[in-house]
Amino acid sequence: MDKQTQQTLALAGIAQAAFLVDQLAQHGLAAQDKLSTCLESLFIINPTSTIEVYGGVNKLRLGLQVLEEVFVTKESSLKSPELMRYLIGMVYLEARLNKQKDMLGKIAEGLADSALENKASNMQLAENPDIINQLAHLYQQTISTLSHRIQVSGKPQYLKNTAIANTIRATLLAGIRSAVLWQQLGGRRWHFLIKRREISQGITRLLQESSR
Repeated sequence: MDKQTQQTLALAGIAQAAFLVDQLAQHGLAAQDKLSTCLESLFIINPTSTIEVYGGVNKLRLGLQVLEEVFVTKESSLKSPELMRYLIGMVYLEARLNKQKDMLGKIAEGLADSALENKASNMQLAENPDIINQLAHLYQQTISTLSHRIQVSGKPQYLKNTAIANTIRATLLAGIRSAVLWQQLGGRRWHFLIKRREISQGITRLLQESSR
């Protein structure tokens, strides 16, 4: 898999997280398998490949479909203004976080502690409230302290629900983890304008692969 395609896969991880945040905020629920894919990526610390982070291209089909609407078809059945704001916000926060070495270390330590508990559990990660609460707390103690914050919009009954709010925070953390991977693979914000054709081609290839 070439670097451009790997970048697109990581970008799909961000898009999938953004979509799930929007679903949780607007409807109070999200597909558990799609959510687990995002959350579990937080615990793949030293991957041998980009695919290993997510467990397979098919696990990111939702994120790829969102990207298809953004870069290829220009449809709006999945994407929304709020979703796009979350996606761009996570990419922006990654750039800010990259300059905070102490904060990066604190996040790494927090993820290591949560990973030990996650391994001891037989529950699907998206259904494990203890781990989700730990991830949400880690998000609040680190990324939420940055000057720029992602303001999540949705229905008050869901945003005020502690379990849903914590799942949103954990999902944002997972999206930013994908943004870190995207940056490590050479992804840059200006690519959205300059490399749209290459990104579109990568999305099409990966969608074809995910449907096999």
